[in-house]
Amino acid sequence: MTSPAAVAGLLAMLVATVGVGVFARRFARTTSDLLVAARAVPPPANAAAIGGEYLSAASFLGVAGLVMKFGYDVLWYPVGYAAGYLVLLVFIAGPLRRFGAYTIPDFAEGRFNSPAFRRLAVGLVIVIGLFYTLPQMKAAGITVASAASVPYVVGVVVMAVVVVTIVVAGGMRGVTLVQAMQFMVKLFAISVPVFVLLIHFGTPGSVFSAVTAHQSATLPNGTTVHVSQGEEWRVTRSVAVQVDHPTRVRLASAEPAPQPVYVGAPQATPPPYRDQLVTLDSGGVLPAGRVRWEQSADVSLPAGEPVPYGAATPLSPTSSWLRPFGPLAGGSGQPLLFTYSLIVGILCGTMGLPHILVRFYTNPDASAARRTASLVLVLVGVFYLWPPLYGVIGRVQAPQLYTGDLTDSVVLLLPRLIPTPLVGDALTAVTAAGAFAAFAATLSGLLISLAGGLGHDVYGRWLRPAATGPQRNRAFKIGAVAAGVAAALLGLLVENFDISVLVGWAFAIAASSFFPLLVLGIWWRGLTTAGAALGTAIGGIAATLAIVTTMLAAASPSLADVLTRNSALAVILAQPAIVTIPIAFVVMVSVSLLRPRVPIGVAAKMVQLHIPDRLGLRRDYIPD
Repeated sequence: MTSPAAVAGLLAMLVATVGVGVFARRFARTTSDLLVAARAVPPPANAAAIGGEYLSAASFLGVAGLVMKFGYDVLWYPVGYAAGYLVLLVFIAGPLRRFGAYTIPDFAEGRFNSPAFRRLAVGLVIVIGLFYTLPQMKAAGITVASAASVPYVVGVVVMAVVVVTIVVAGGMRGVTLVQAMQFMVKLFAISVPVFVLLIHFGTPGSVFSAVTAHQSATLPNGTTVHVSQGEEWRVTRSVAVQVDHPTRVRLASAEPAPQPVYVGAPQATPPPYRDQLVTLDSGGVLPAGRVRWEQSADVSLPAGEPVPYGAATPLSPTSSWLRPFGPLAGGSGQPLLFTYSLIVGILCGTMGLPHILVRFYTNPDASAARRTASLVLVLVGVFYLWPPLYGVIGRVQAPQLYTGDLTDSVVLLLPRLIPTPLVGDALTAVTAAGAFAAFAATLSGLLISLAGGLGHDVYGRWLRPAATGPQRNRAFKIGAVAAGVAAALLGLLVENFDISVLVGWAFAIAASSFFPLLVLGIWWRGLTTAGAALGTAIGGIAATLAIVTTMLAAASPSLADVLTRNSALAVILAQPAIVTIPIAFVVMVSVSLLRPRVPIGVAAKMVQLHIPDRLGLRRDYIPD
């Protein structure tokens, strides 16, 4: 159903975003303006912009959706997102700014005197950037679809057009202003509605009591769900006593003939399943288990019944939803391995995200970069207080989202359930604007990073090394358009994946490639070019292949069965960082020790990375 308030919020944020971006166009004239905002962004403004860029759709929509879907396990996501900045502050921010490069590929080439290594780094920037665009496009699709009742593809296309316009118009200068504004919108939109929701639905204590009052999520009100032909449900059951709960249903639009329904064995039964055929007239009782409707129907579920879970949503009775190290592992039987790999990937991935690291090049000096990282840590920590509350409230007030695998929409839906129409409409507009700000801010930074790689490196250094400044600026803008088109096309393929899971994959690739490169490249003078390049390539490629295998398994039942039989392998492929990061470090150190040929001038570069700014010896790195 179309929500006029949500549409109004989206349009207001769209106009504000484009307006600020176009206004900033007057400040974007040179390559330095486009790529690093002339290195003149003060720490408070840069911290707000980084907060706007870093707090993506995974933070605004995905964390709440995953808390609702999996329970307390998901709190590791915001912990990792926030803690990553602490490590970045200590080890990376200051030295990286002192080196004075434009991009991570600039650092790779400048530190190791290797144009070939630069090409590898550019390739990884593009891979990580494209992976990170996927959750932003998913968020755009579901937000616009939820607000305006239009197809998912419309939201993806609209978002691509808007963000490409901002990036082409203002480059990093324009994006900095847009992202700083969008951070304030996101913080307001995620925090204020929570207080109003708690006023209407009860205190935090009463909400938690309501969660624990039932063995499984139950419907507070009668709900009608449209079931498409061939769609599967997994009806909840009580794990505590190992007794299945049948579900009473009524066909809201009864057909002349009885409705055939195939009901499979309960989830605990190992495959192969044996389905049984059940026929319903105007209503009846479904046995618990996997349910497949043979014909499309509108199914009415009475209040108080256990919620039917969609095919992509795991059964999560309260006993497991409240227990850490449980459902998040996807029933793999390896919850600790999954959790540790997730934490390591997110924590280390923060330090390897190209679109975040380039932000520290926009500071005037290393001291400002450190102050920026400190402020970001505070801003991110304050933001993450609120999304988990949406997930808890959603389990009580909007459990129907489980049926359609729509938990990523819980932040957008809850304000509409407030009984006071005026208040509900106002908060619906606010959350819709916040969601738009979330994916627009992050996607803007990603397109800056991708356009920099395509325009500054692929075109300006390899295809046309003699190109003038205006030609390179034009190539940057063409690269932004190409990256936006690619992001939109890939976004159409991930409608059925969770937002935060998609973000976790981008973090895993960054953690396996650029994180070891930066840590050893900054702090170990013995790292050789061969060791750095080989370790970066092996770590990044291994993580990418593992994740692509997991994505293919989602579309291939035979491959999924193979992974199901080997739970440890399934976890490592889904969250490879716990394996691929050590592999990258071992390769870098081993190759460097076996062939100790450090780059020429490494001593001077280590001094540049670590000498205090007050000595006045810092200089910006400019590629030849």
